[in-house]
Amino acid sequence: MRHSQARPIVRRLLLLCLAALLPAQAGGCSLFVMAGKMFFGDPKIKSVFNAQTGVDLMDGEQTILIVCRTPSLMQNQLPTLQHDLSDGILRRLKQQGIRIVSPDAVADWLDDNGGEFDNVAELAADFDTDYIAVIDVESLEFFEPNSPEMYRGKAQGAVRAYRVEKRGGRRGALQVFSGGFNTEYPRFSPVPAHSISERVFQKQFVDHLSQDLARQFYDYRMGDEF
Repeated sequence: MRHSQARPIVRRLLLLCLAALLPAQAGGCSLFVMAGKMFFGDPKIKSVFNAQTGVDLMDGEQTILIVCRTPSLMQNQLPTLQHDLSDGILRRLKQQGIRIVSPDAVADWLDDNGGEFDNVAELAADFDTDYIAVIDVESLEFFEPNSPEMYRGKAQGAVRAYRVEKRGGRRGALQVFSGGFNTEYPRFSPVPAHSISERVFQKQFVDHLSQDLARQFYDYRMGDEF
């Protein structure tokens, strides 16, 4: 009986020791996460899409169409940004068993419509899908402020999702989800520009941004934050 009563005390003491040793760096965070997994398991974080709509896209019963948009200035600087971002998001959704509309079909539709659309209902009318998500990247930076010799990616924007419904024999779109993102990478310290090329860092950041955005649509483990 004494041994069973002592176990919670020992557990708390170990956690306190780990917290005291925790440095304010990524390695410290990893140590804390590992300790949490050891004692409490690795709980899942519900996606914000699921939290707002009550719909779990991971059950494989719903289909979603993803469109990423960036300002024309960004497109001039990074012509492949929209494609790379969409590709990274869709790849992760597929890995989670989420059904997606063919990105090639979406790209062809956008090409045929001048690369733009005025209303999501236009997409709803032409695609057989349950949901449409529009991701707008409003700002994007790759350098630490006032430090052109240091890389740190930052991106801000909005995410909106619509449920496709039939109205009078035609498919329409009803907004059911609204969110945003404010992504920073690396989180703890910038990367010296002399250690990596700008193009490679841009690729790393867009990949990280894709992961953050994809997680708005599927549940993930708490330990995956670090």
